[in-house]
Amino acid sequence: MESTLVCWRCGEPLHDDLPRLFPRLEKCLACDSDLHVCRMCRFYAPQYTTNCSHDRAEPARETDIANFCSHFRLRHGAHDGTGGGERTRDDLDALFDGDAEEAGEPGMADNSSNDEPTPMDDLNSLFGDDTGGGDKAG
Repeated sequence: MESTLVCWRCGEPLHDDLPRLFPRLEKCLACDSDLHVCRMCRFYAPQYTTNCSHDRAEPARETDIANFCSHFRLRHGAHDGTGGGERTRDDLDALFDGDAEEAGEPGMADNSSNDEPTPMDDLNSLFGDDTGGGDKAG
């Protein structure tokens, strides 16, 4: 027996009266996400560069918006719990050790407590600029 079809984004069960030929503009009643999307198709394969295991399907630019693919077939178990593959702040903090927020600048880690030379220190020593800025008069 097949499991209930659920939305690929929120995991809510889809209504039982879905037509056999799935309409392109069908939406999830719970989260209003498009359902005729690659992520909801049984041929969706993110490990391929085209994100599709069907040999004749055109590659889609976006896997989470409605498309016109005629090879679309509903996939049970499309919901993977990631909300569409978006990374959460915790995932990003774990990836970058959470240093960016502490440094005061987004995307920059704080190396002030570290005794190792920074890339800027290496450049300054290479070009002989110990002052940290400007050209030396020569």
